[in-house]
Amino acid sequence: MADDDSGVDRRSVLKTIGVGALGTAGGVASSGSASGSTDGSTHYHNELYGPHFPDPTIHRDDSGTWWAYGTNMNRDDGSNDSAERLVPILRSDNLHEWTYVGEAFGSRPGWTYGSIWAPDIHYYDGEWVMFYSLSPRPWESGEFGIGLAKSDTPDGPFTDYGQIIGDTDHAGGGTIDGYFVEYDGTPYLFWGSFQGIYVMELTADLQDWRSGTLQQVAGDAYEGSTVFSRNGYWYLFVATGTCCGGYSSTYEVEVGRSTDFFGPYTDPSGTDMLNYDSDNAGIAQLTANDRFVAPAHGDITTDDNGKDWFVYHAYDANAQEYVDGVPARKFFVDRVEWTDDDWPIIGGDKTPSLQSVEPNTTDTGILADGIYEIENVNSGKLLEVADAGTSDGDNVRQWNANDCTCQRWWVEYIGGGEYRIFNQNSTRALDVPDGSTADGASLQQWAWWTGGPQKWDIVENGDGTYRIRNVASGKVADVNNASTADGADVIQWSWNGGDNQKWNFNFVETVQPTDDGRPW
Repeated sequence: MADDDSGVDRRSVLKTIGVGALGTAGGVASSGSASGSTDGSTHYHNELYGPHFPDPTIHRDDSGTWWAYGTNMNRDDGSNDSAERLVPILRSDNLHEWTYVGEAFGSRPGWTYGSIWAPDIHYYDGEWVMFYSLSPRPWESGEFGIGLAKSDTPDGPFTDYGQIIGDTDHAGGGTIDGYFVEYDGTPYLFWGSFQGIYVMELTADLQDWRSGTLQQVAGDAYEGSTVFSRNGYWYLFVATGTCCGGYSSTYEVEVGRSTDFFGPYTDPSGTDMLNYDSDNAGIAQLTANDRFVAPAHGDITTDDNGKDWFVYHAYDANAQEYVDGVPARKFFVDRVEWTDDDWPIIGGDKTPSLQSVEPNTTDTGILADGIYEIENVNSGKLLEVADAGTSDGDNVRQWNANDCTCQRWWVEYIGGGEYRIFNQNSTRALDVPDGSTADGASLQQWAWWTGGPQKWDIVENGDGTYRIRNVASGKVADVNNASTADGADVIQWSWNGGDNQKWNFNFVETVQPTDDGRPW
């Protein structure tokens, strides 16, 4: 949710005081435009906007322009907190290059003095409607609640219609993080922060809620709801963990689904999300990797090709920035892939991507997913795990074909030009150990941990062969000293065009991955 510069475990505080999220600190919004850097092709690089744009919500207008709105950000001119930005707005024509537009409000909503968090934007009944969370200042002093504002245009200004619901209107607390859905012609609002996720029916003008319709749909582990309908299911995307402790935060996204709008919402293990009351207890569909920390609290949109995209915030551990002494949460977007049985996987491997194919373009790999024997062009021998090992750190080498499953590899496209390569025998991933970038580092197998050293670009050489380039190091798989002997070590080395760096992918069979994205 909003920033926490106190070092306090916000979820513990919420449970103790019975109200919403705590603390705020701001960010700096730039004028002009910002985007993720590109590589000159059809790729973009996360993150897309910074240094600070938490809790993004997104909607696309009829002209095709996307509009994103975030939690408040302090100005950088030294003024006090009364001058914080009142919901910053970004716009984009392509979903990956963003321009700062201004603020949603011309003046602070007046029903309590506080900070505006977690806006939720939709176009409904001919108007742009925004539900926002408002926290009192100081945060111990009053009631948390959700308000409504409307505008004729997405860039505002938005007219405030005051509070819709607050902590004193029901038995629990955590009355923030609203998400609006129209279902069967009736308006509803999902909301909640670490004291249950709820849904309630709204009045036709959206300015109040109908008594007796409040229903809990998920447990105390969650906040930041997003609701999405697809293929006969309603999906409840929620954030769990710690959002605002900087680079040690544990925020991530979990997902439940139901064939009924009102639930029960169950996760991929079949567990009713009402039963989750502990942080990070369920199955993550988006979680941290070695660079991007605490990815969560976002929204979903769909591009021109019918591909779904999740916008969210995360910390960048490799480019740490601080705004008013608080670590900055930056703006990300990643594609949502769907398994054959309709579960979402965000970013291709459930972690933030550094690079991905741009929205509105076709993102397909050059090899179909499946089991392959990977043959060195120079030696004619196959890539294998030594001695059919199944342990982390086992050596990867070449050997004459012998029908061992240790010589067969599940090759899976994860988007953005990147693949992961699992050994069929061990179910471990091809890996450059310790993230080495040195020529000569031996390749090994390790359990999948989502890092760049386990991701590979498979590049066509123009002669029907391929090179296997490590995403983290930029170096390619190479048979040491161009050996043709059984047992020769497979290493990484700078590309030099030698046949010992070229590989054939000989297709064996197709295997469907499981719900968690693994092939077995």
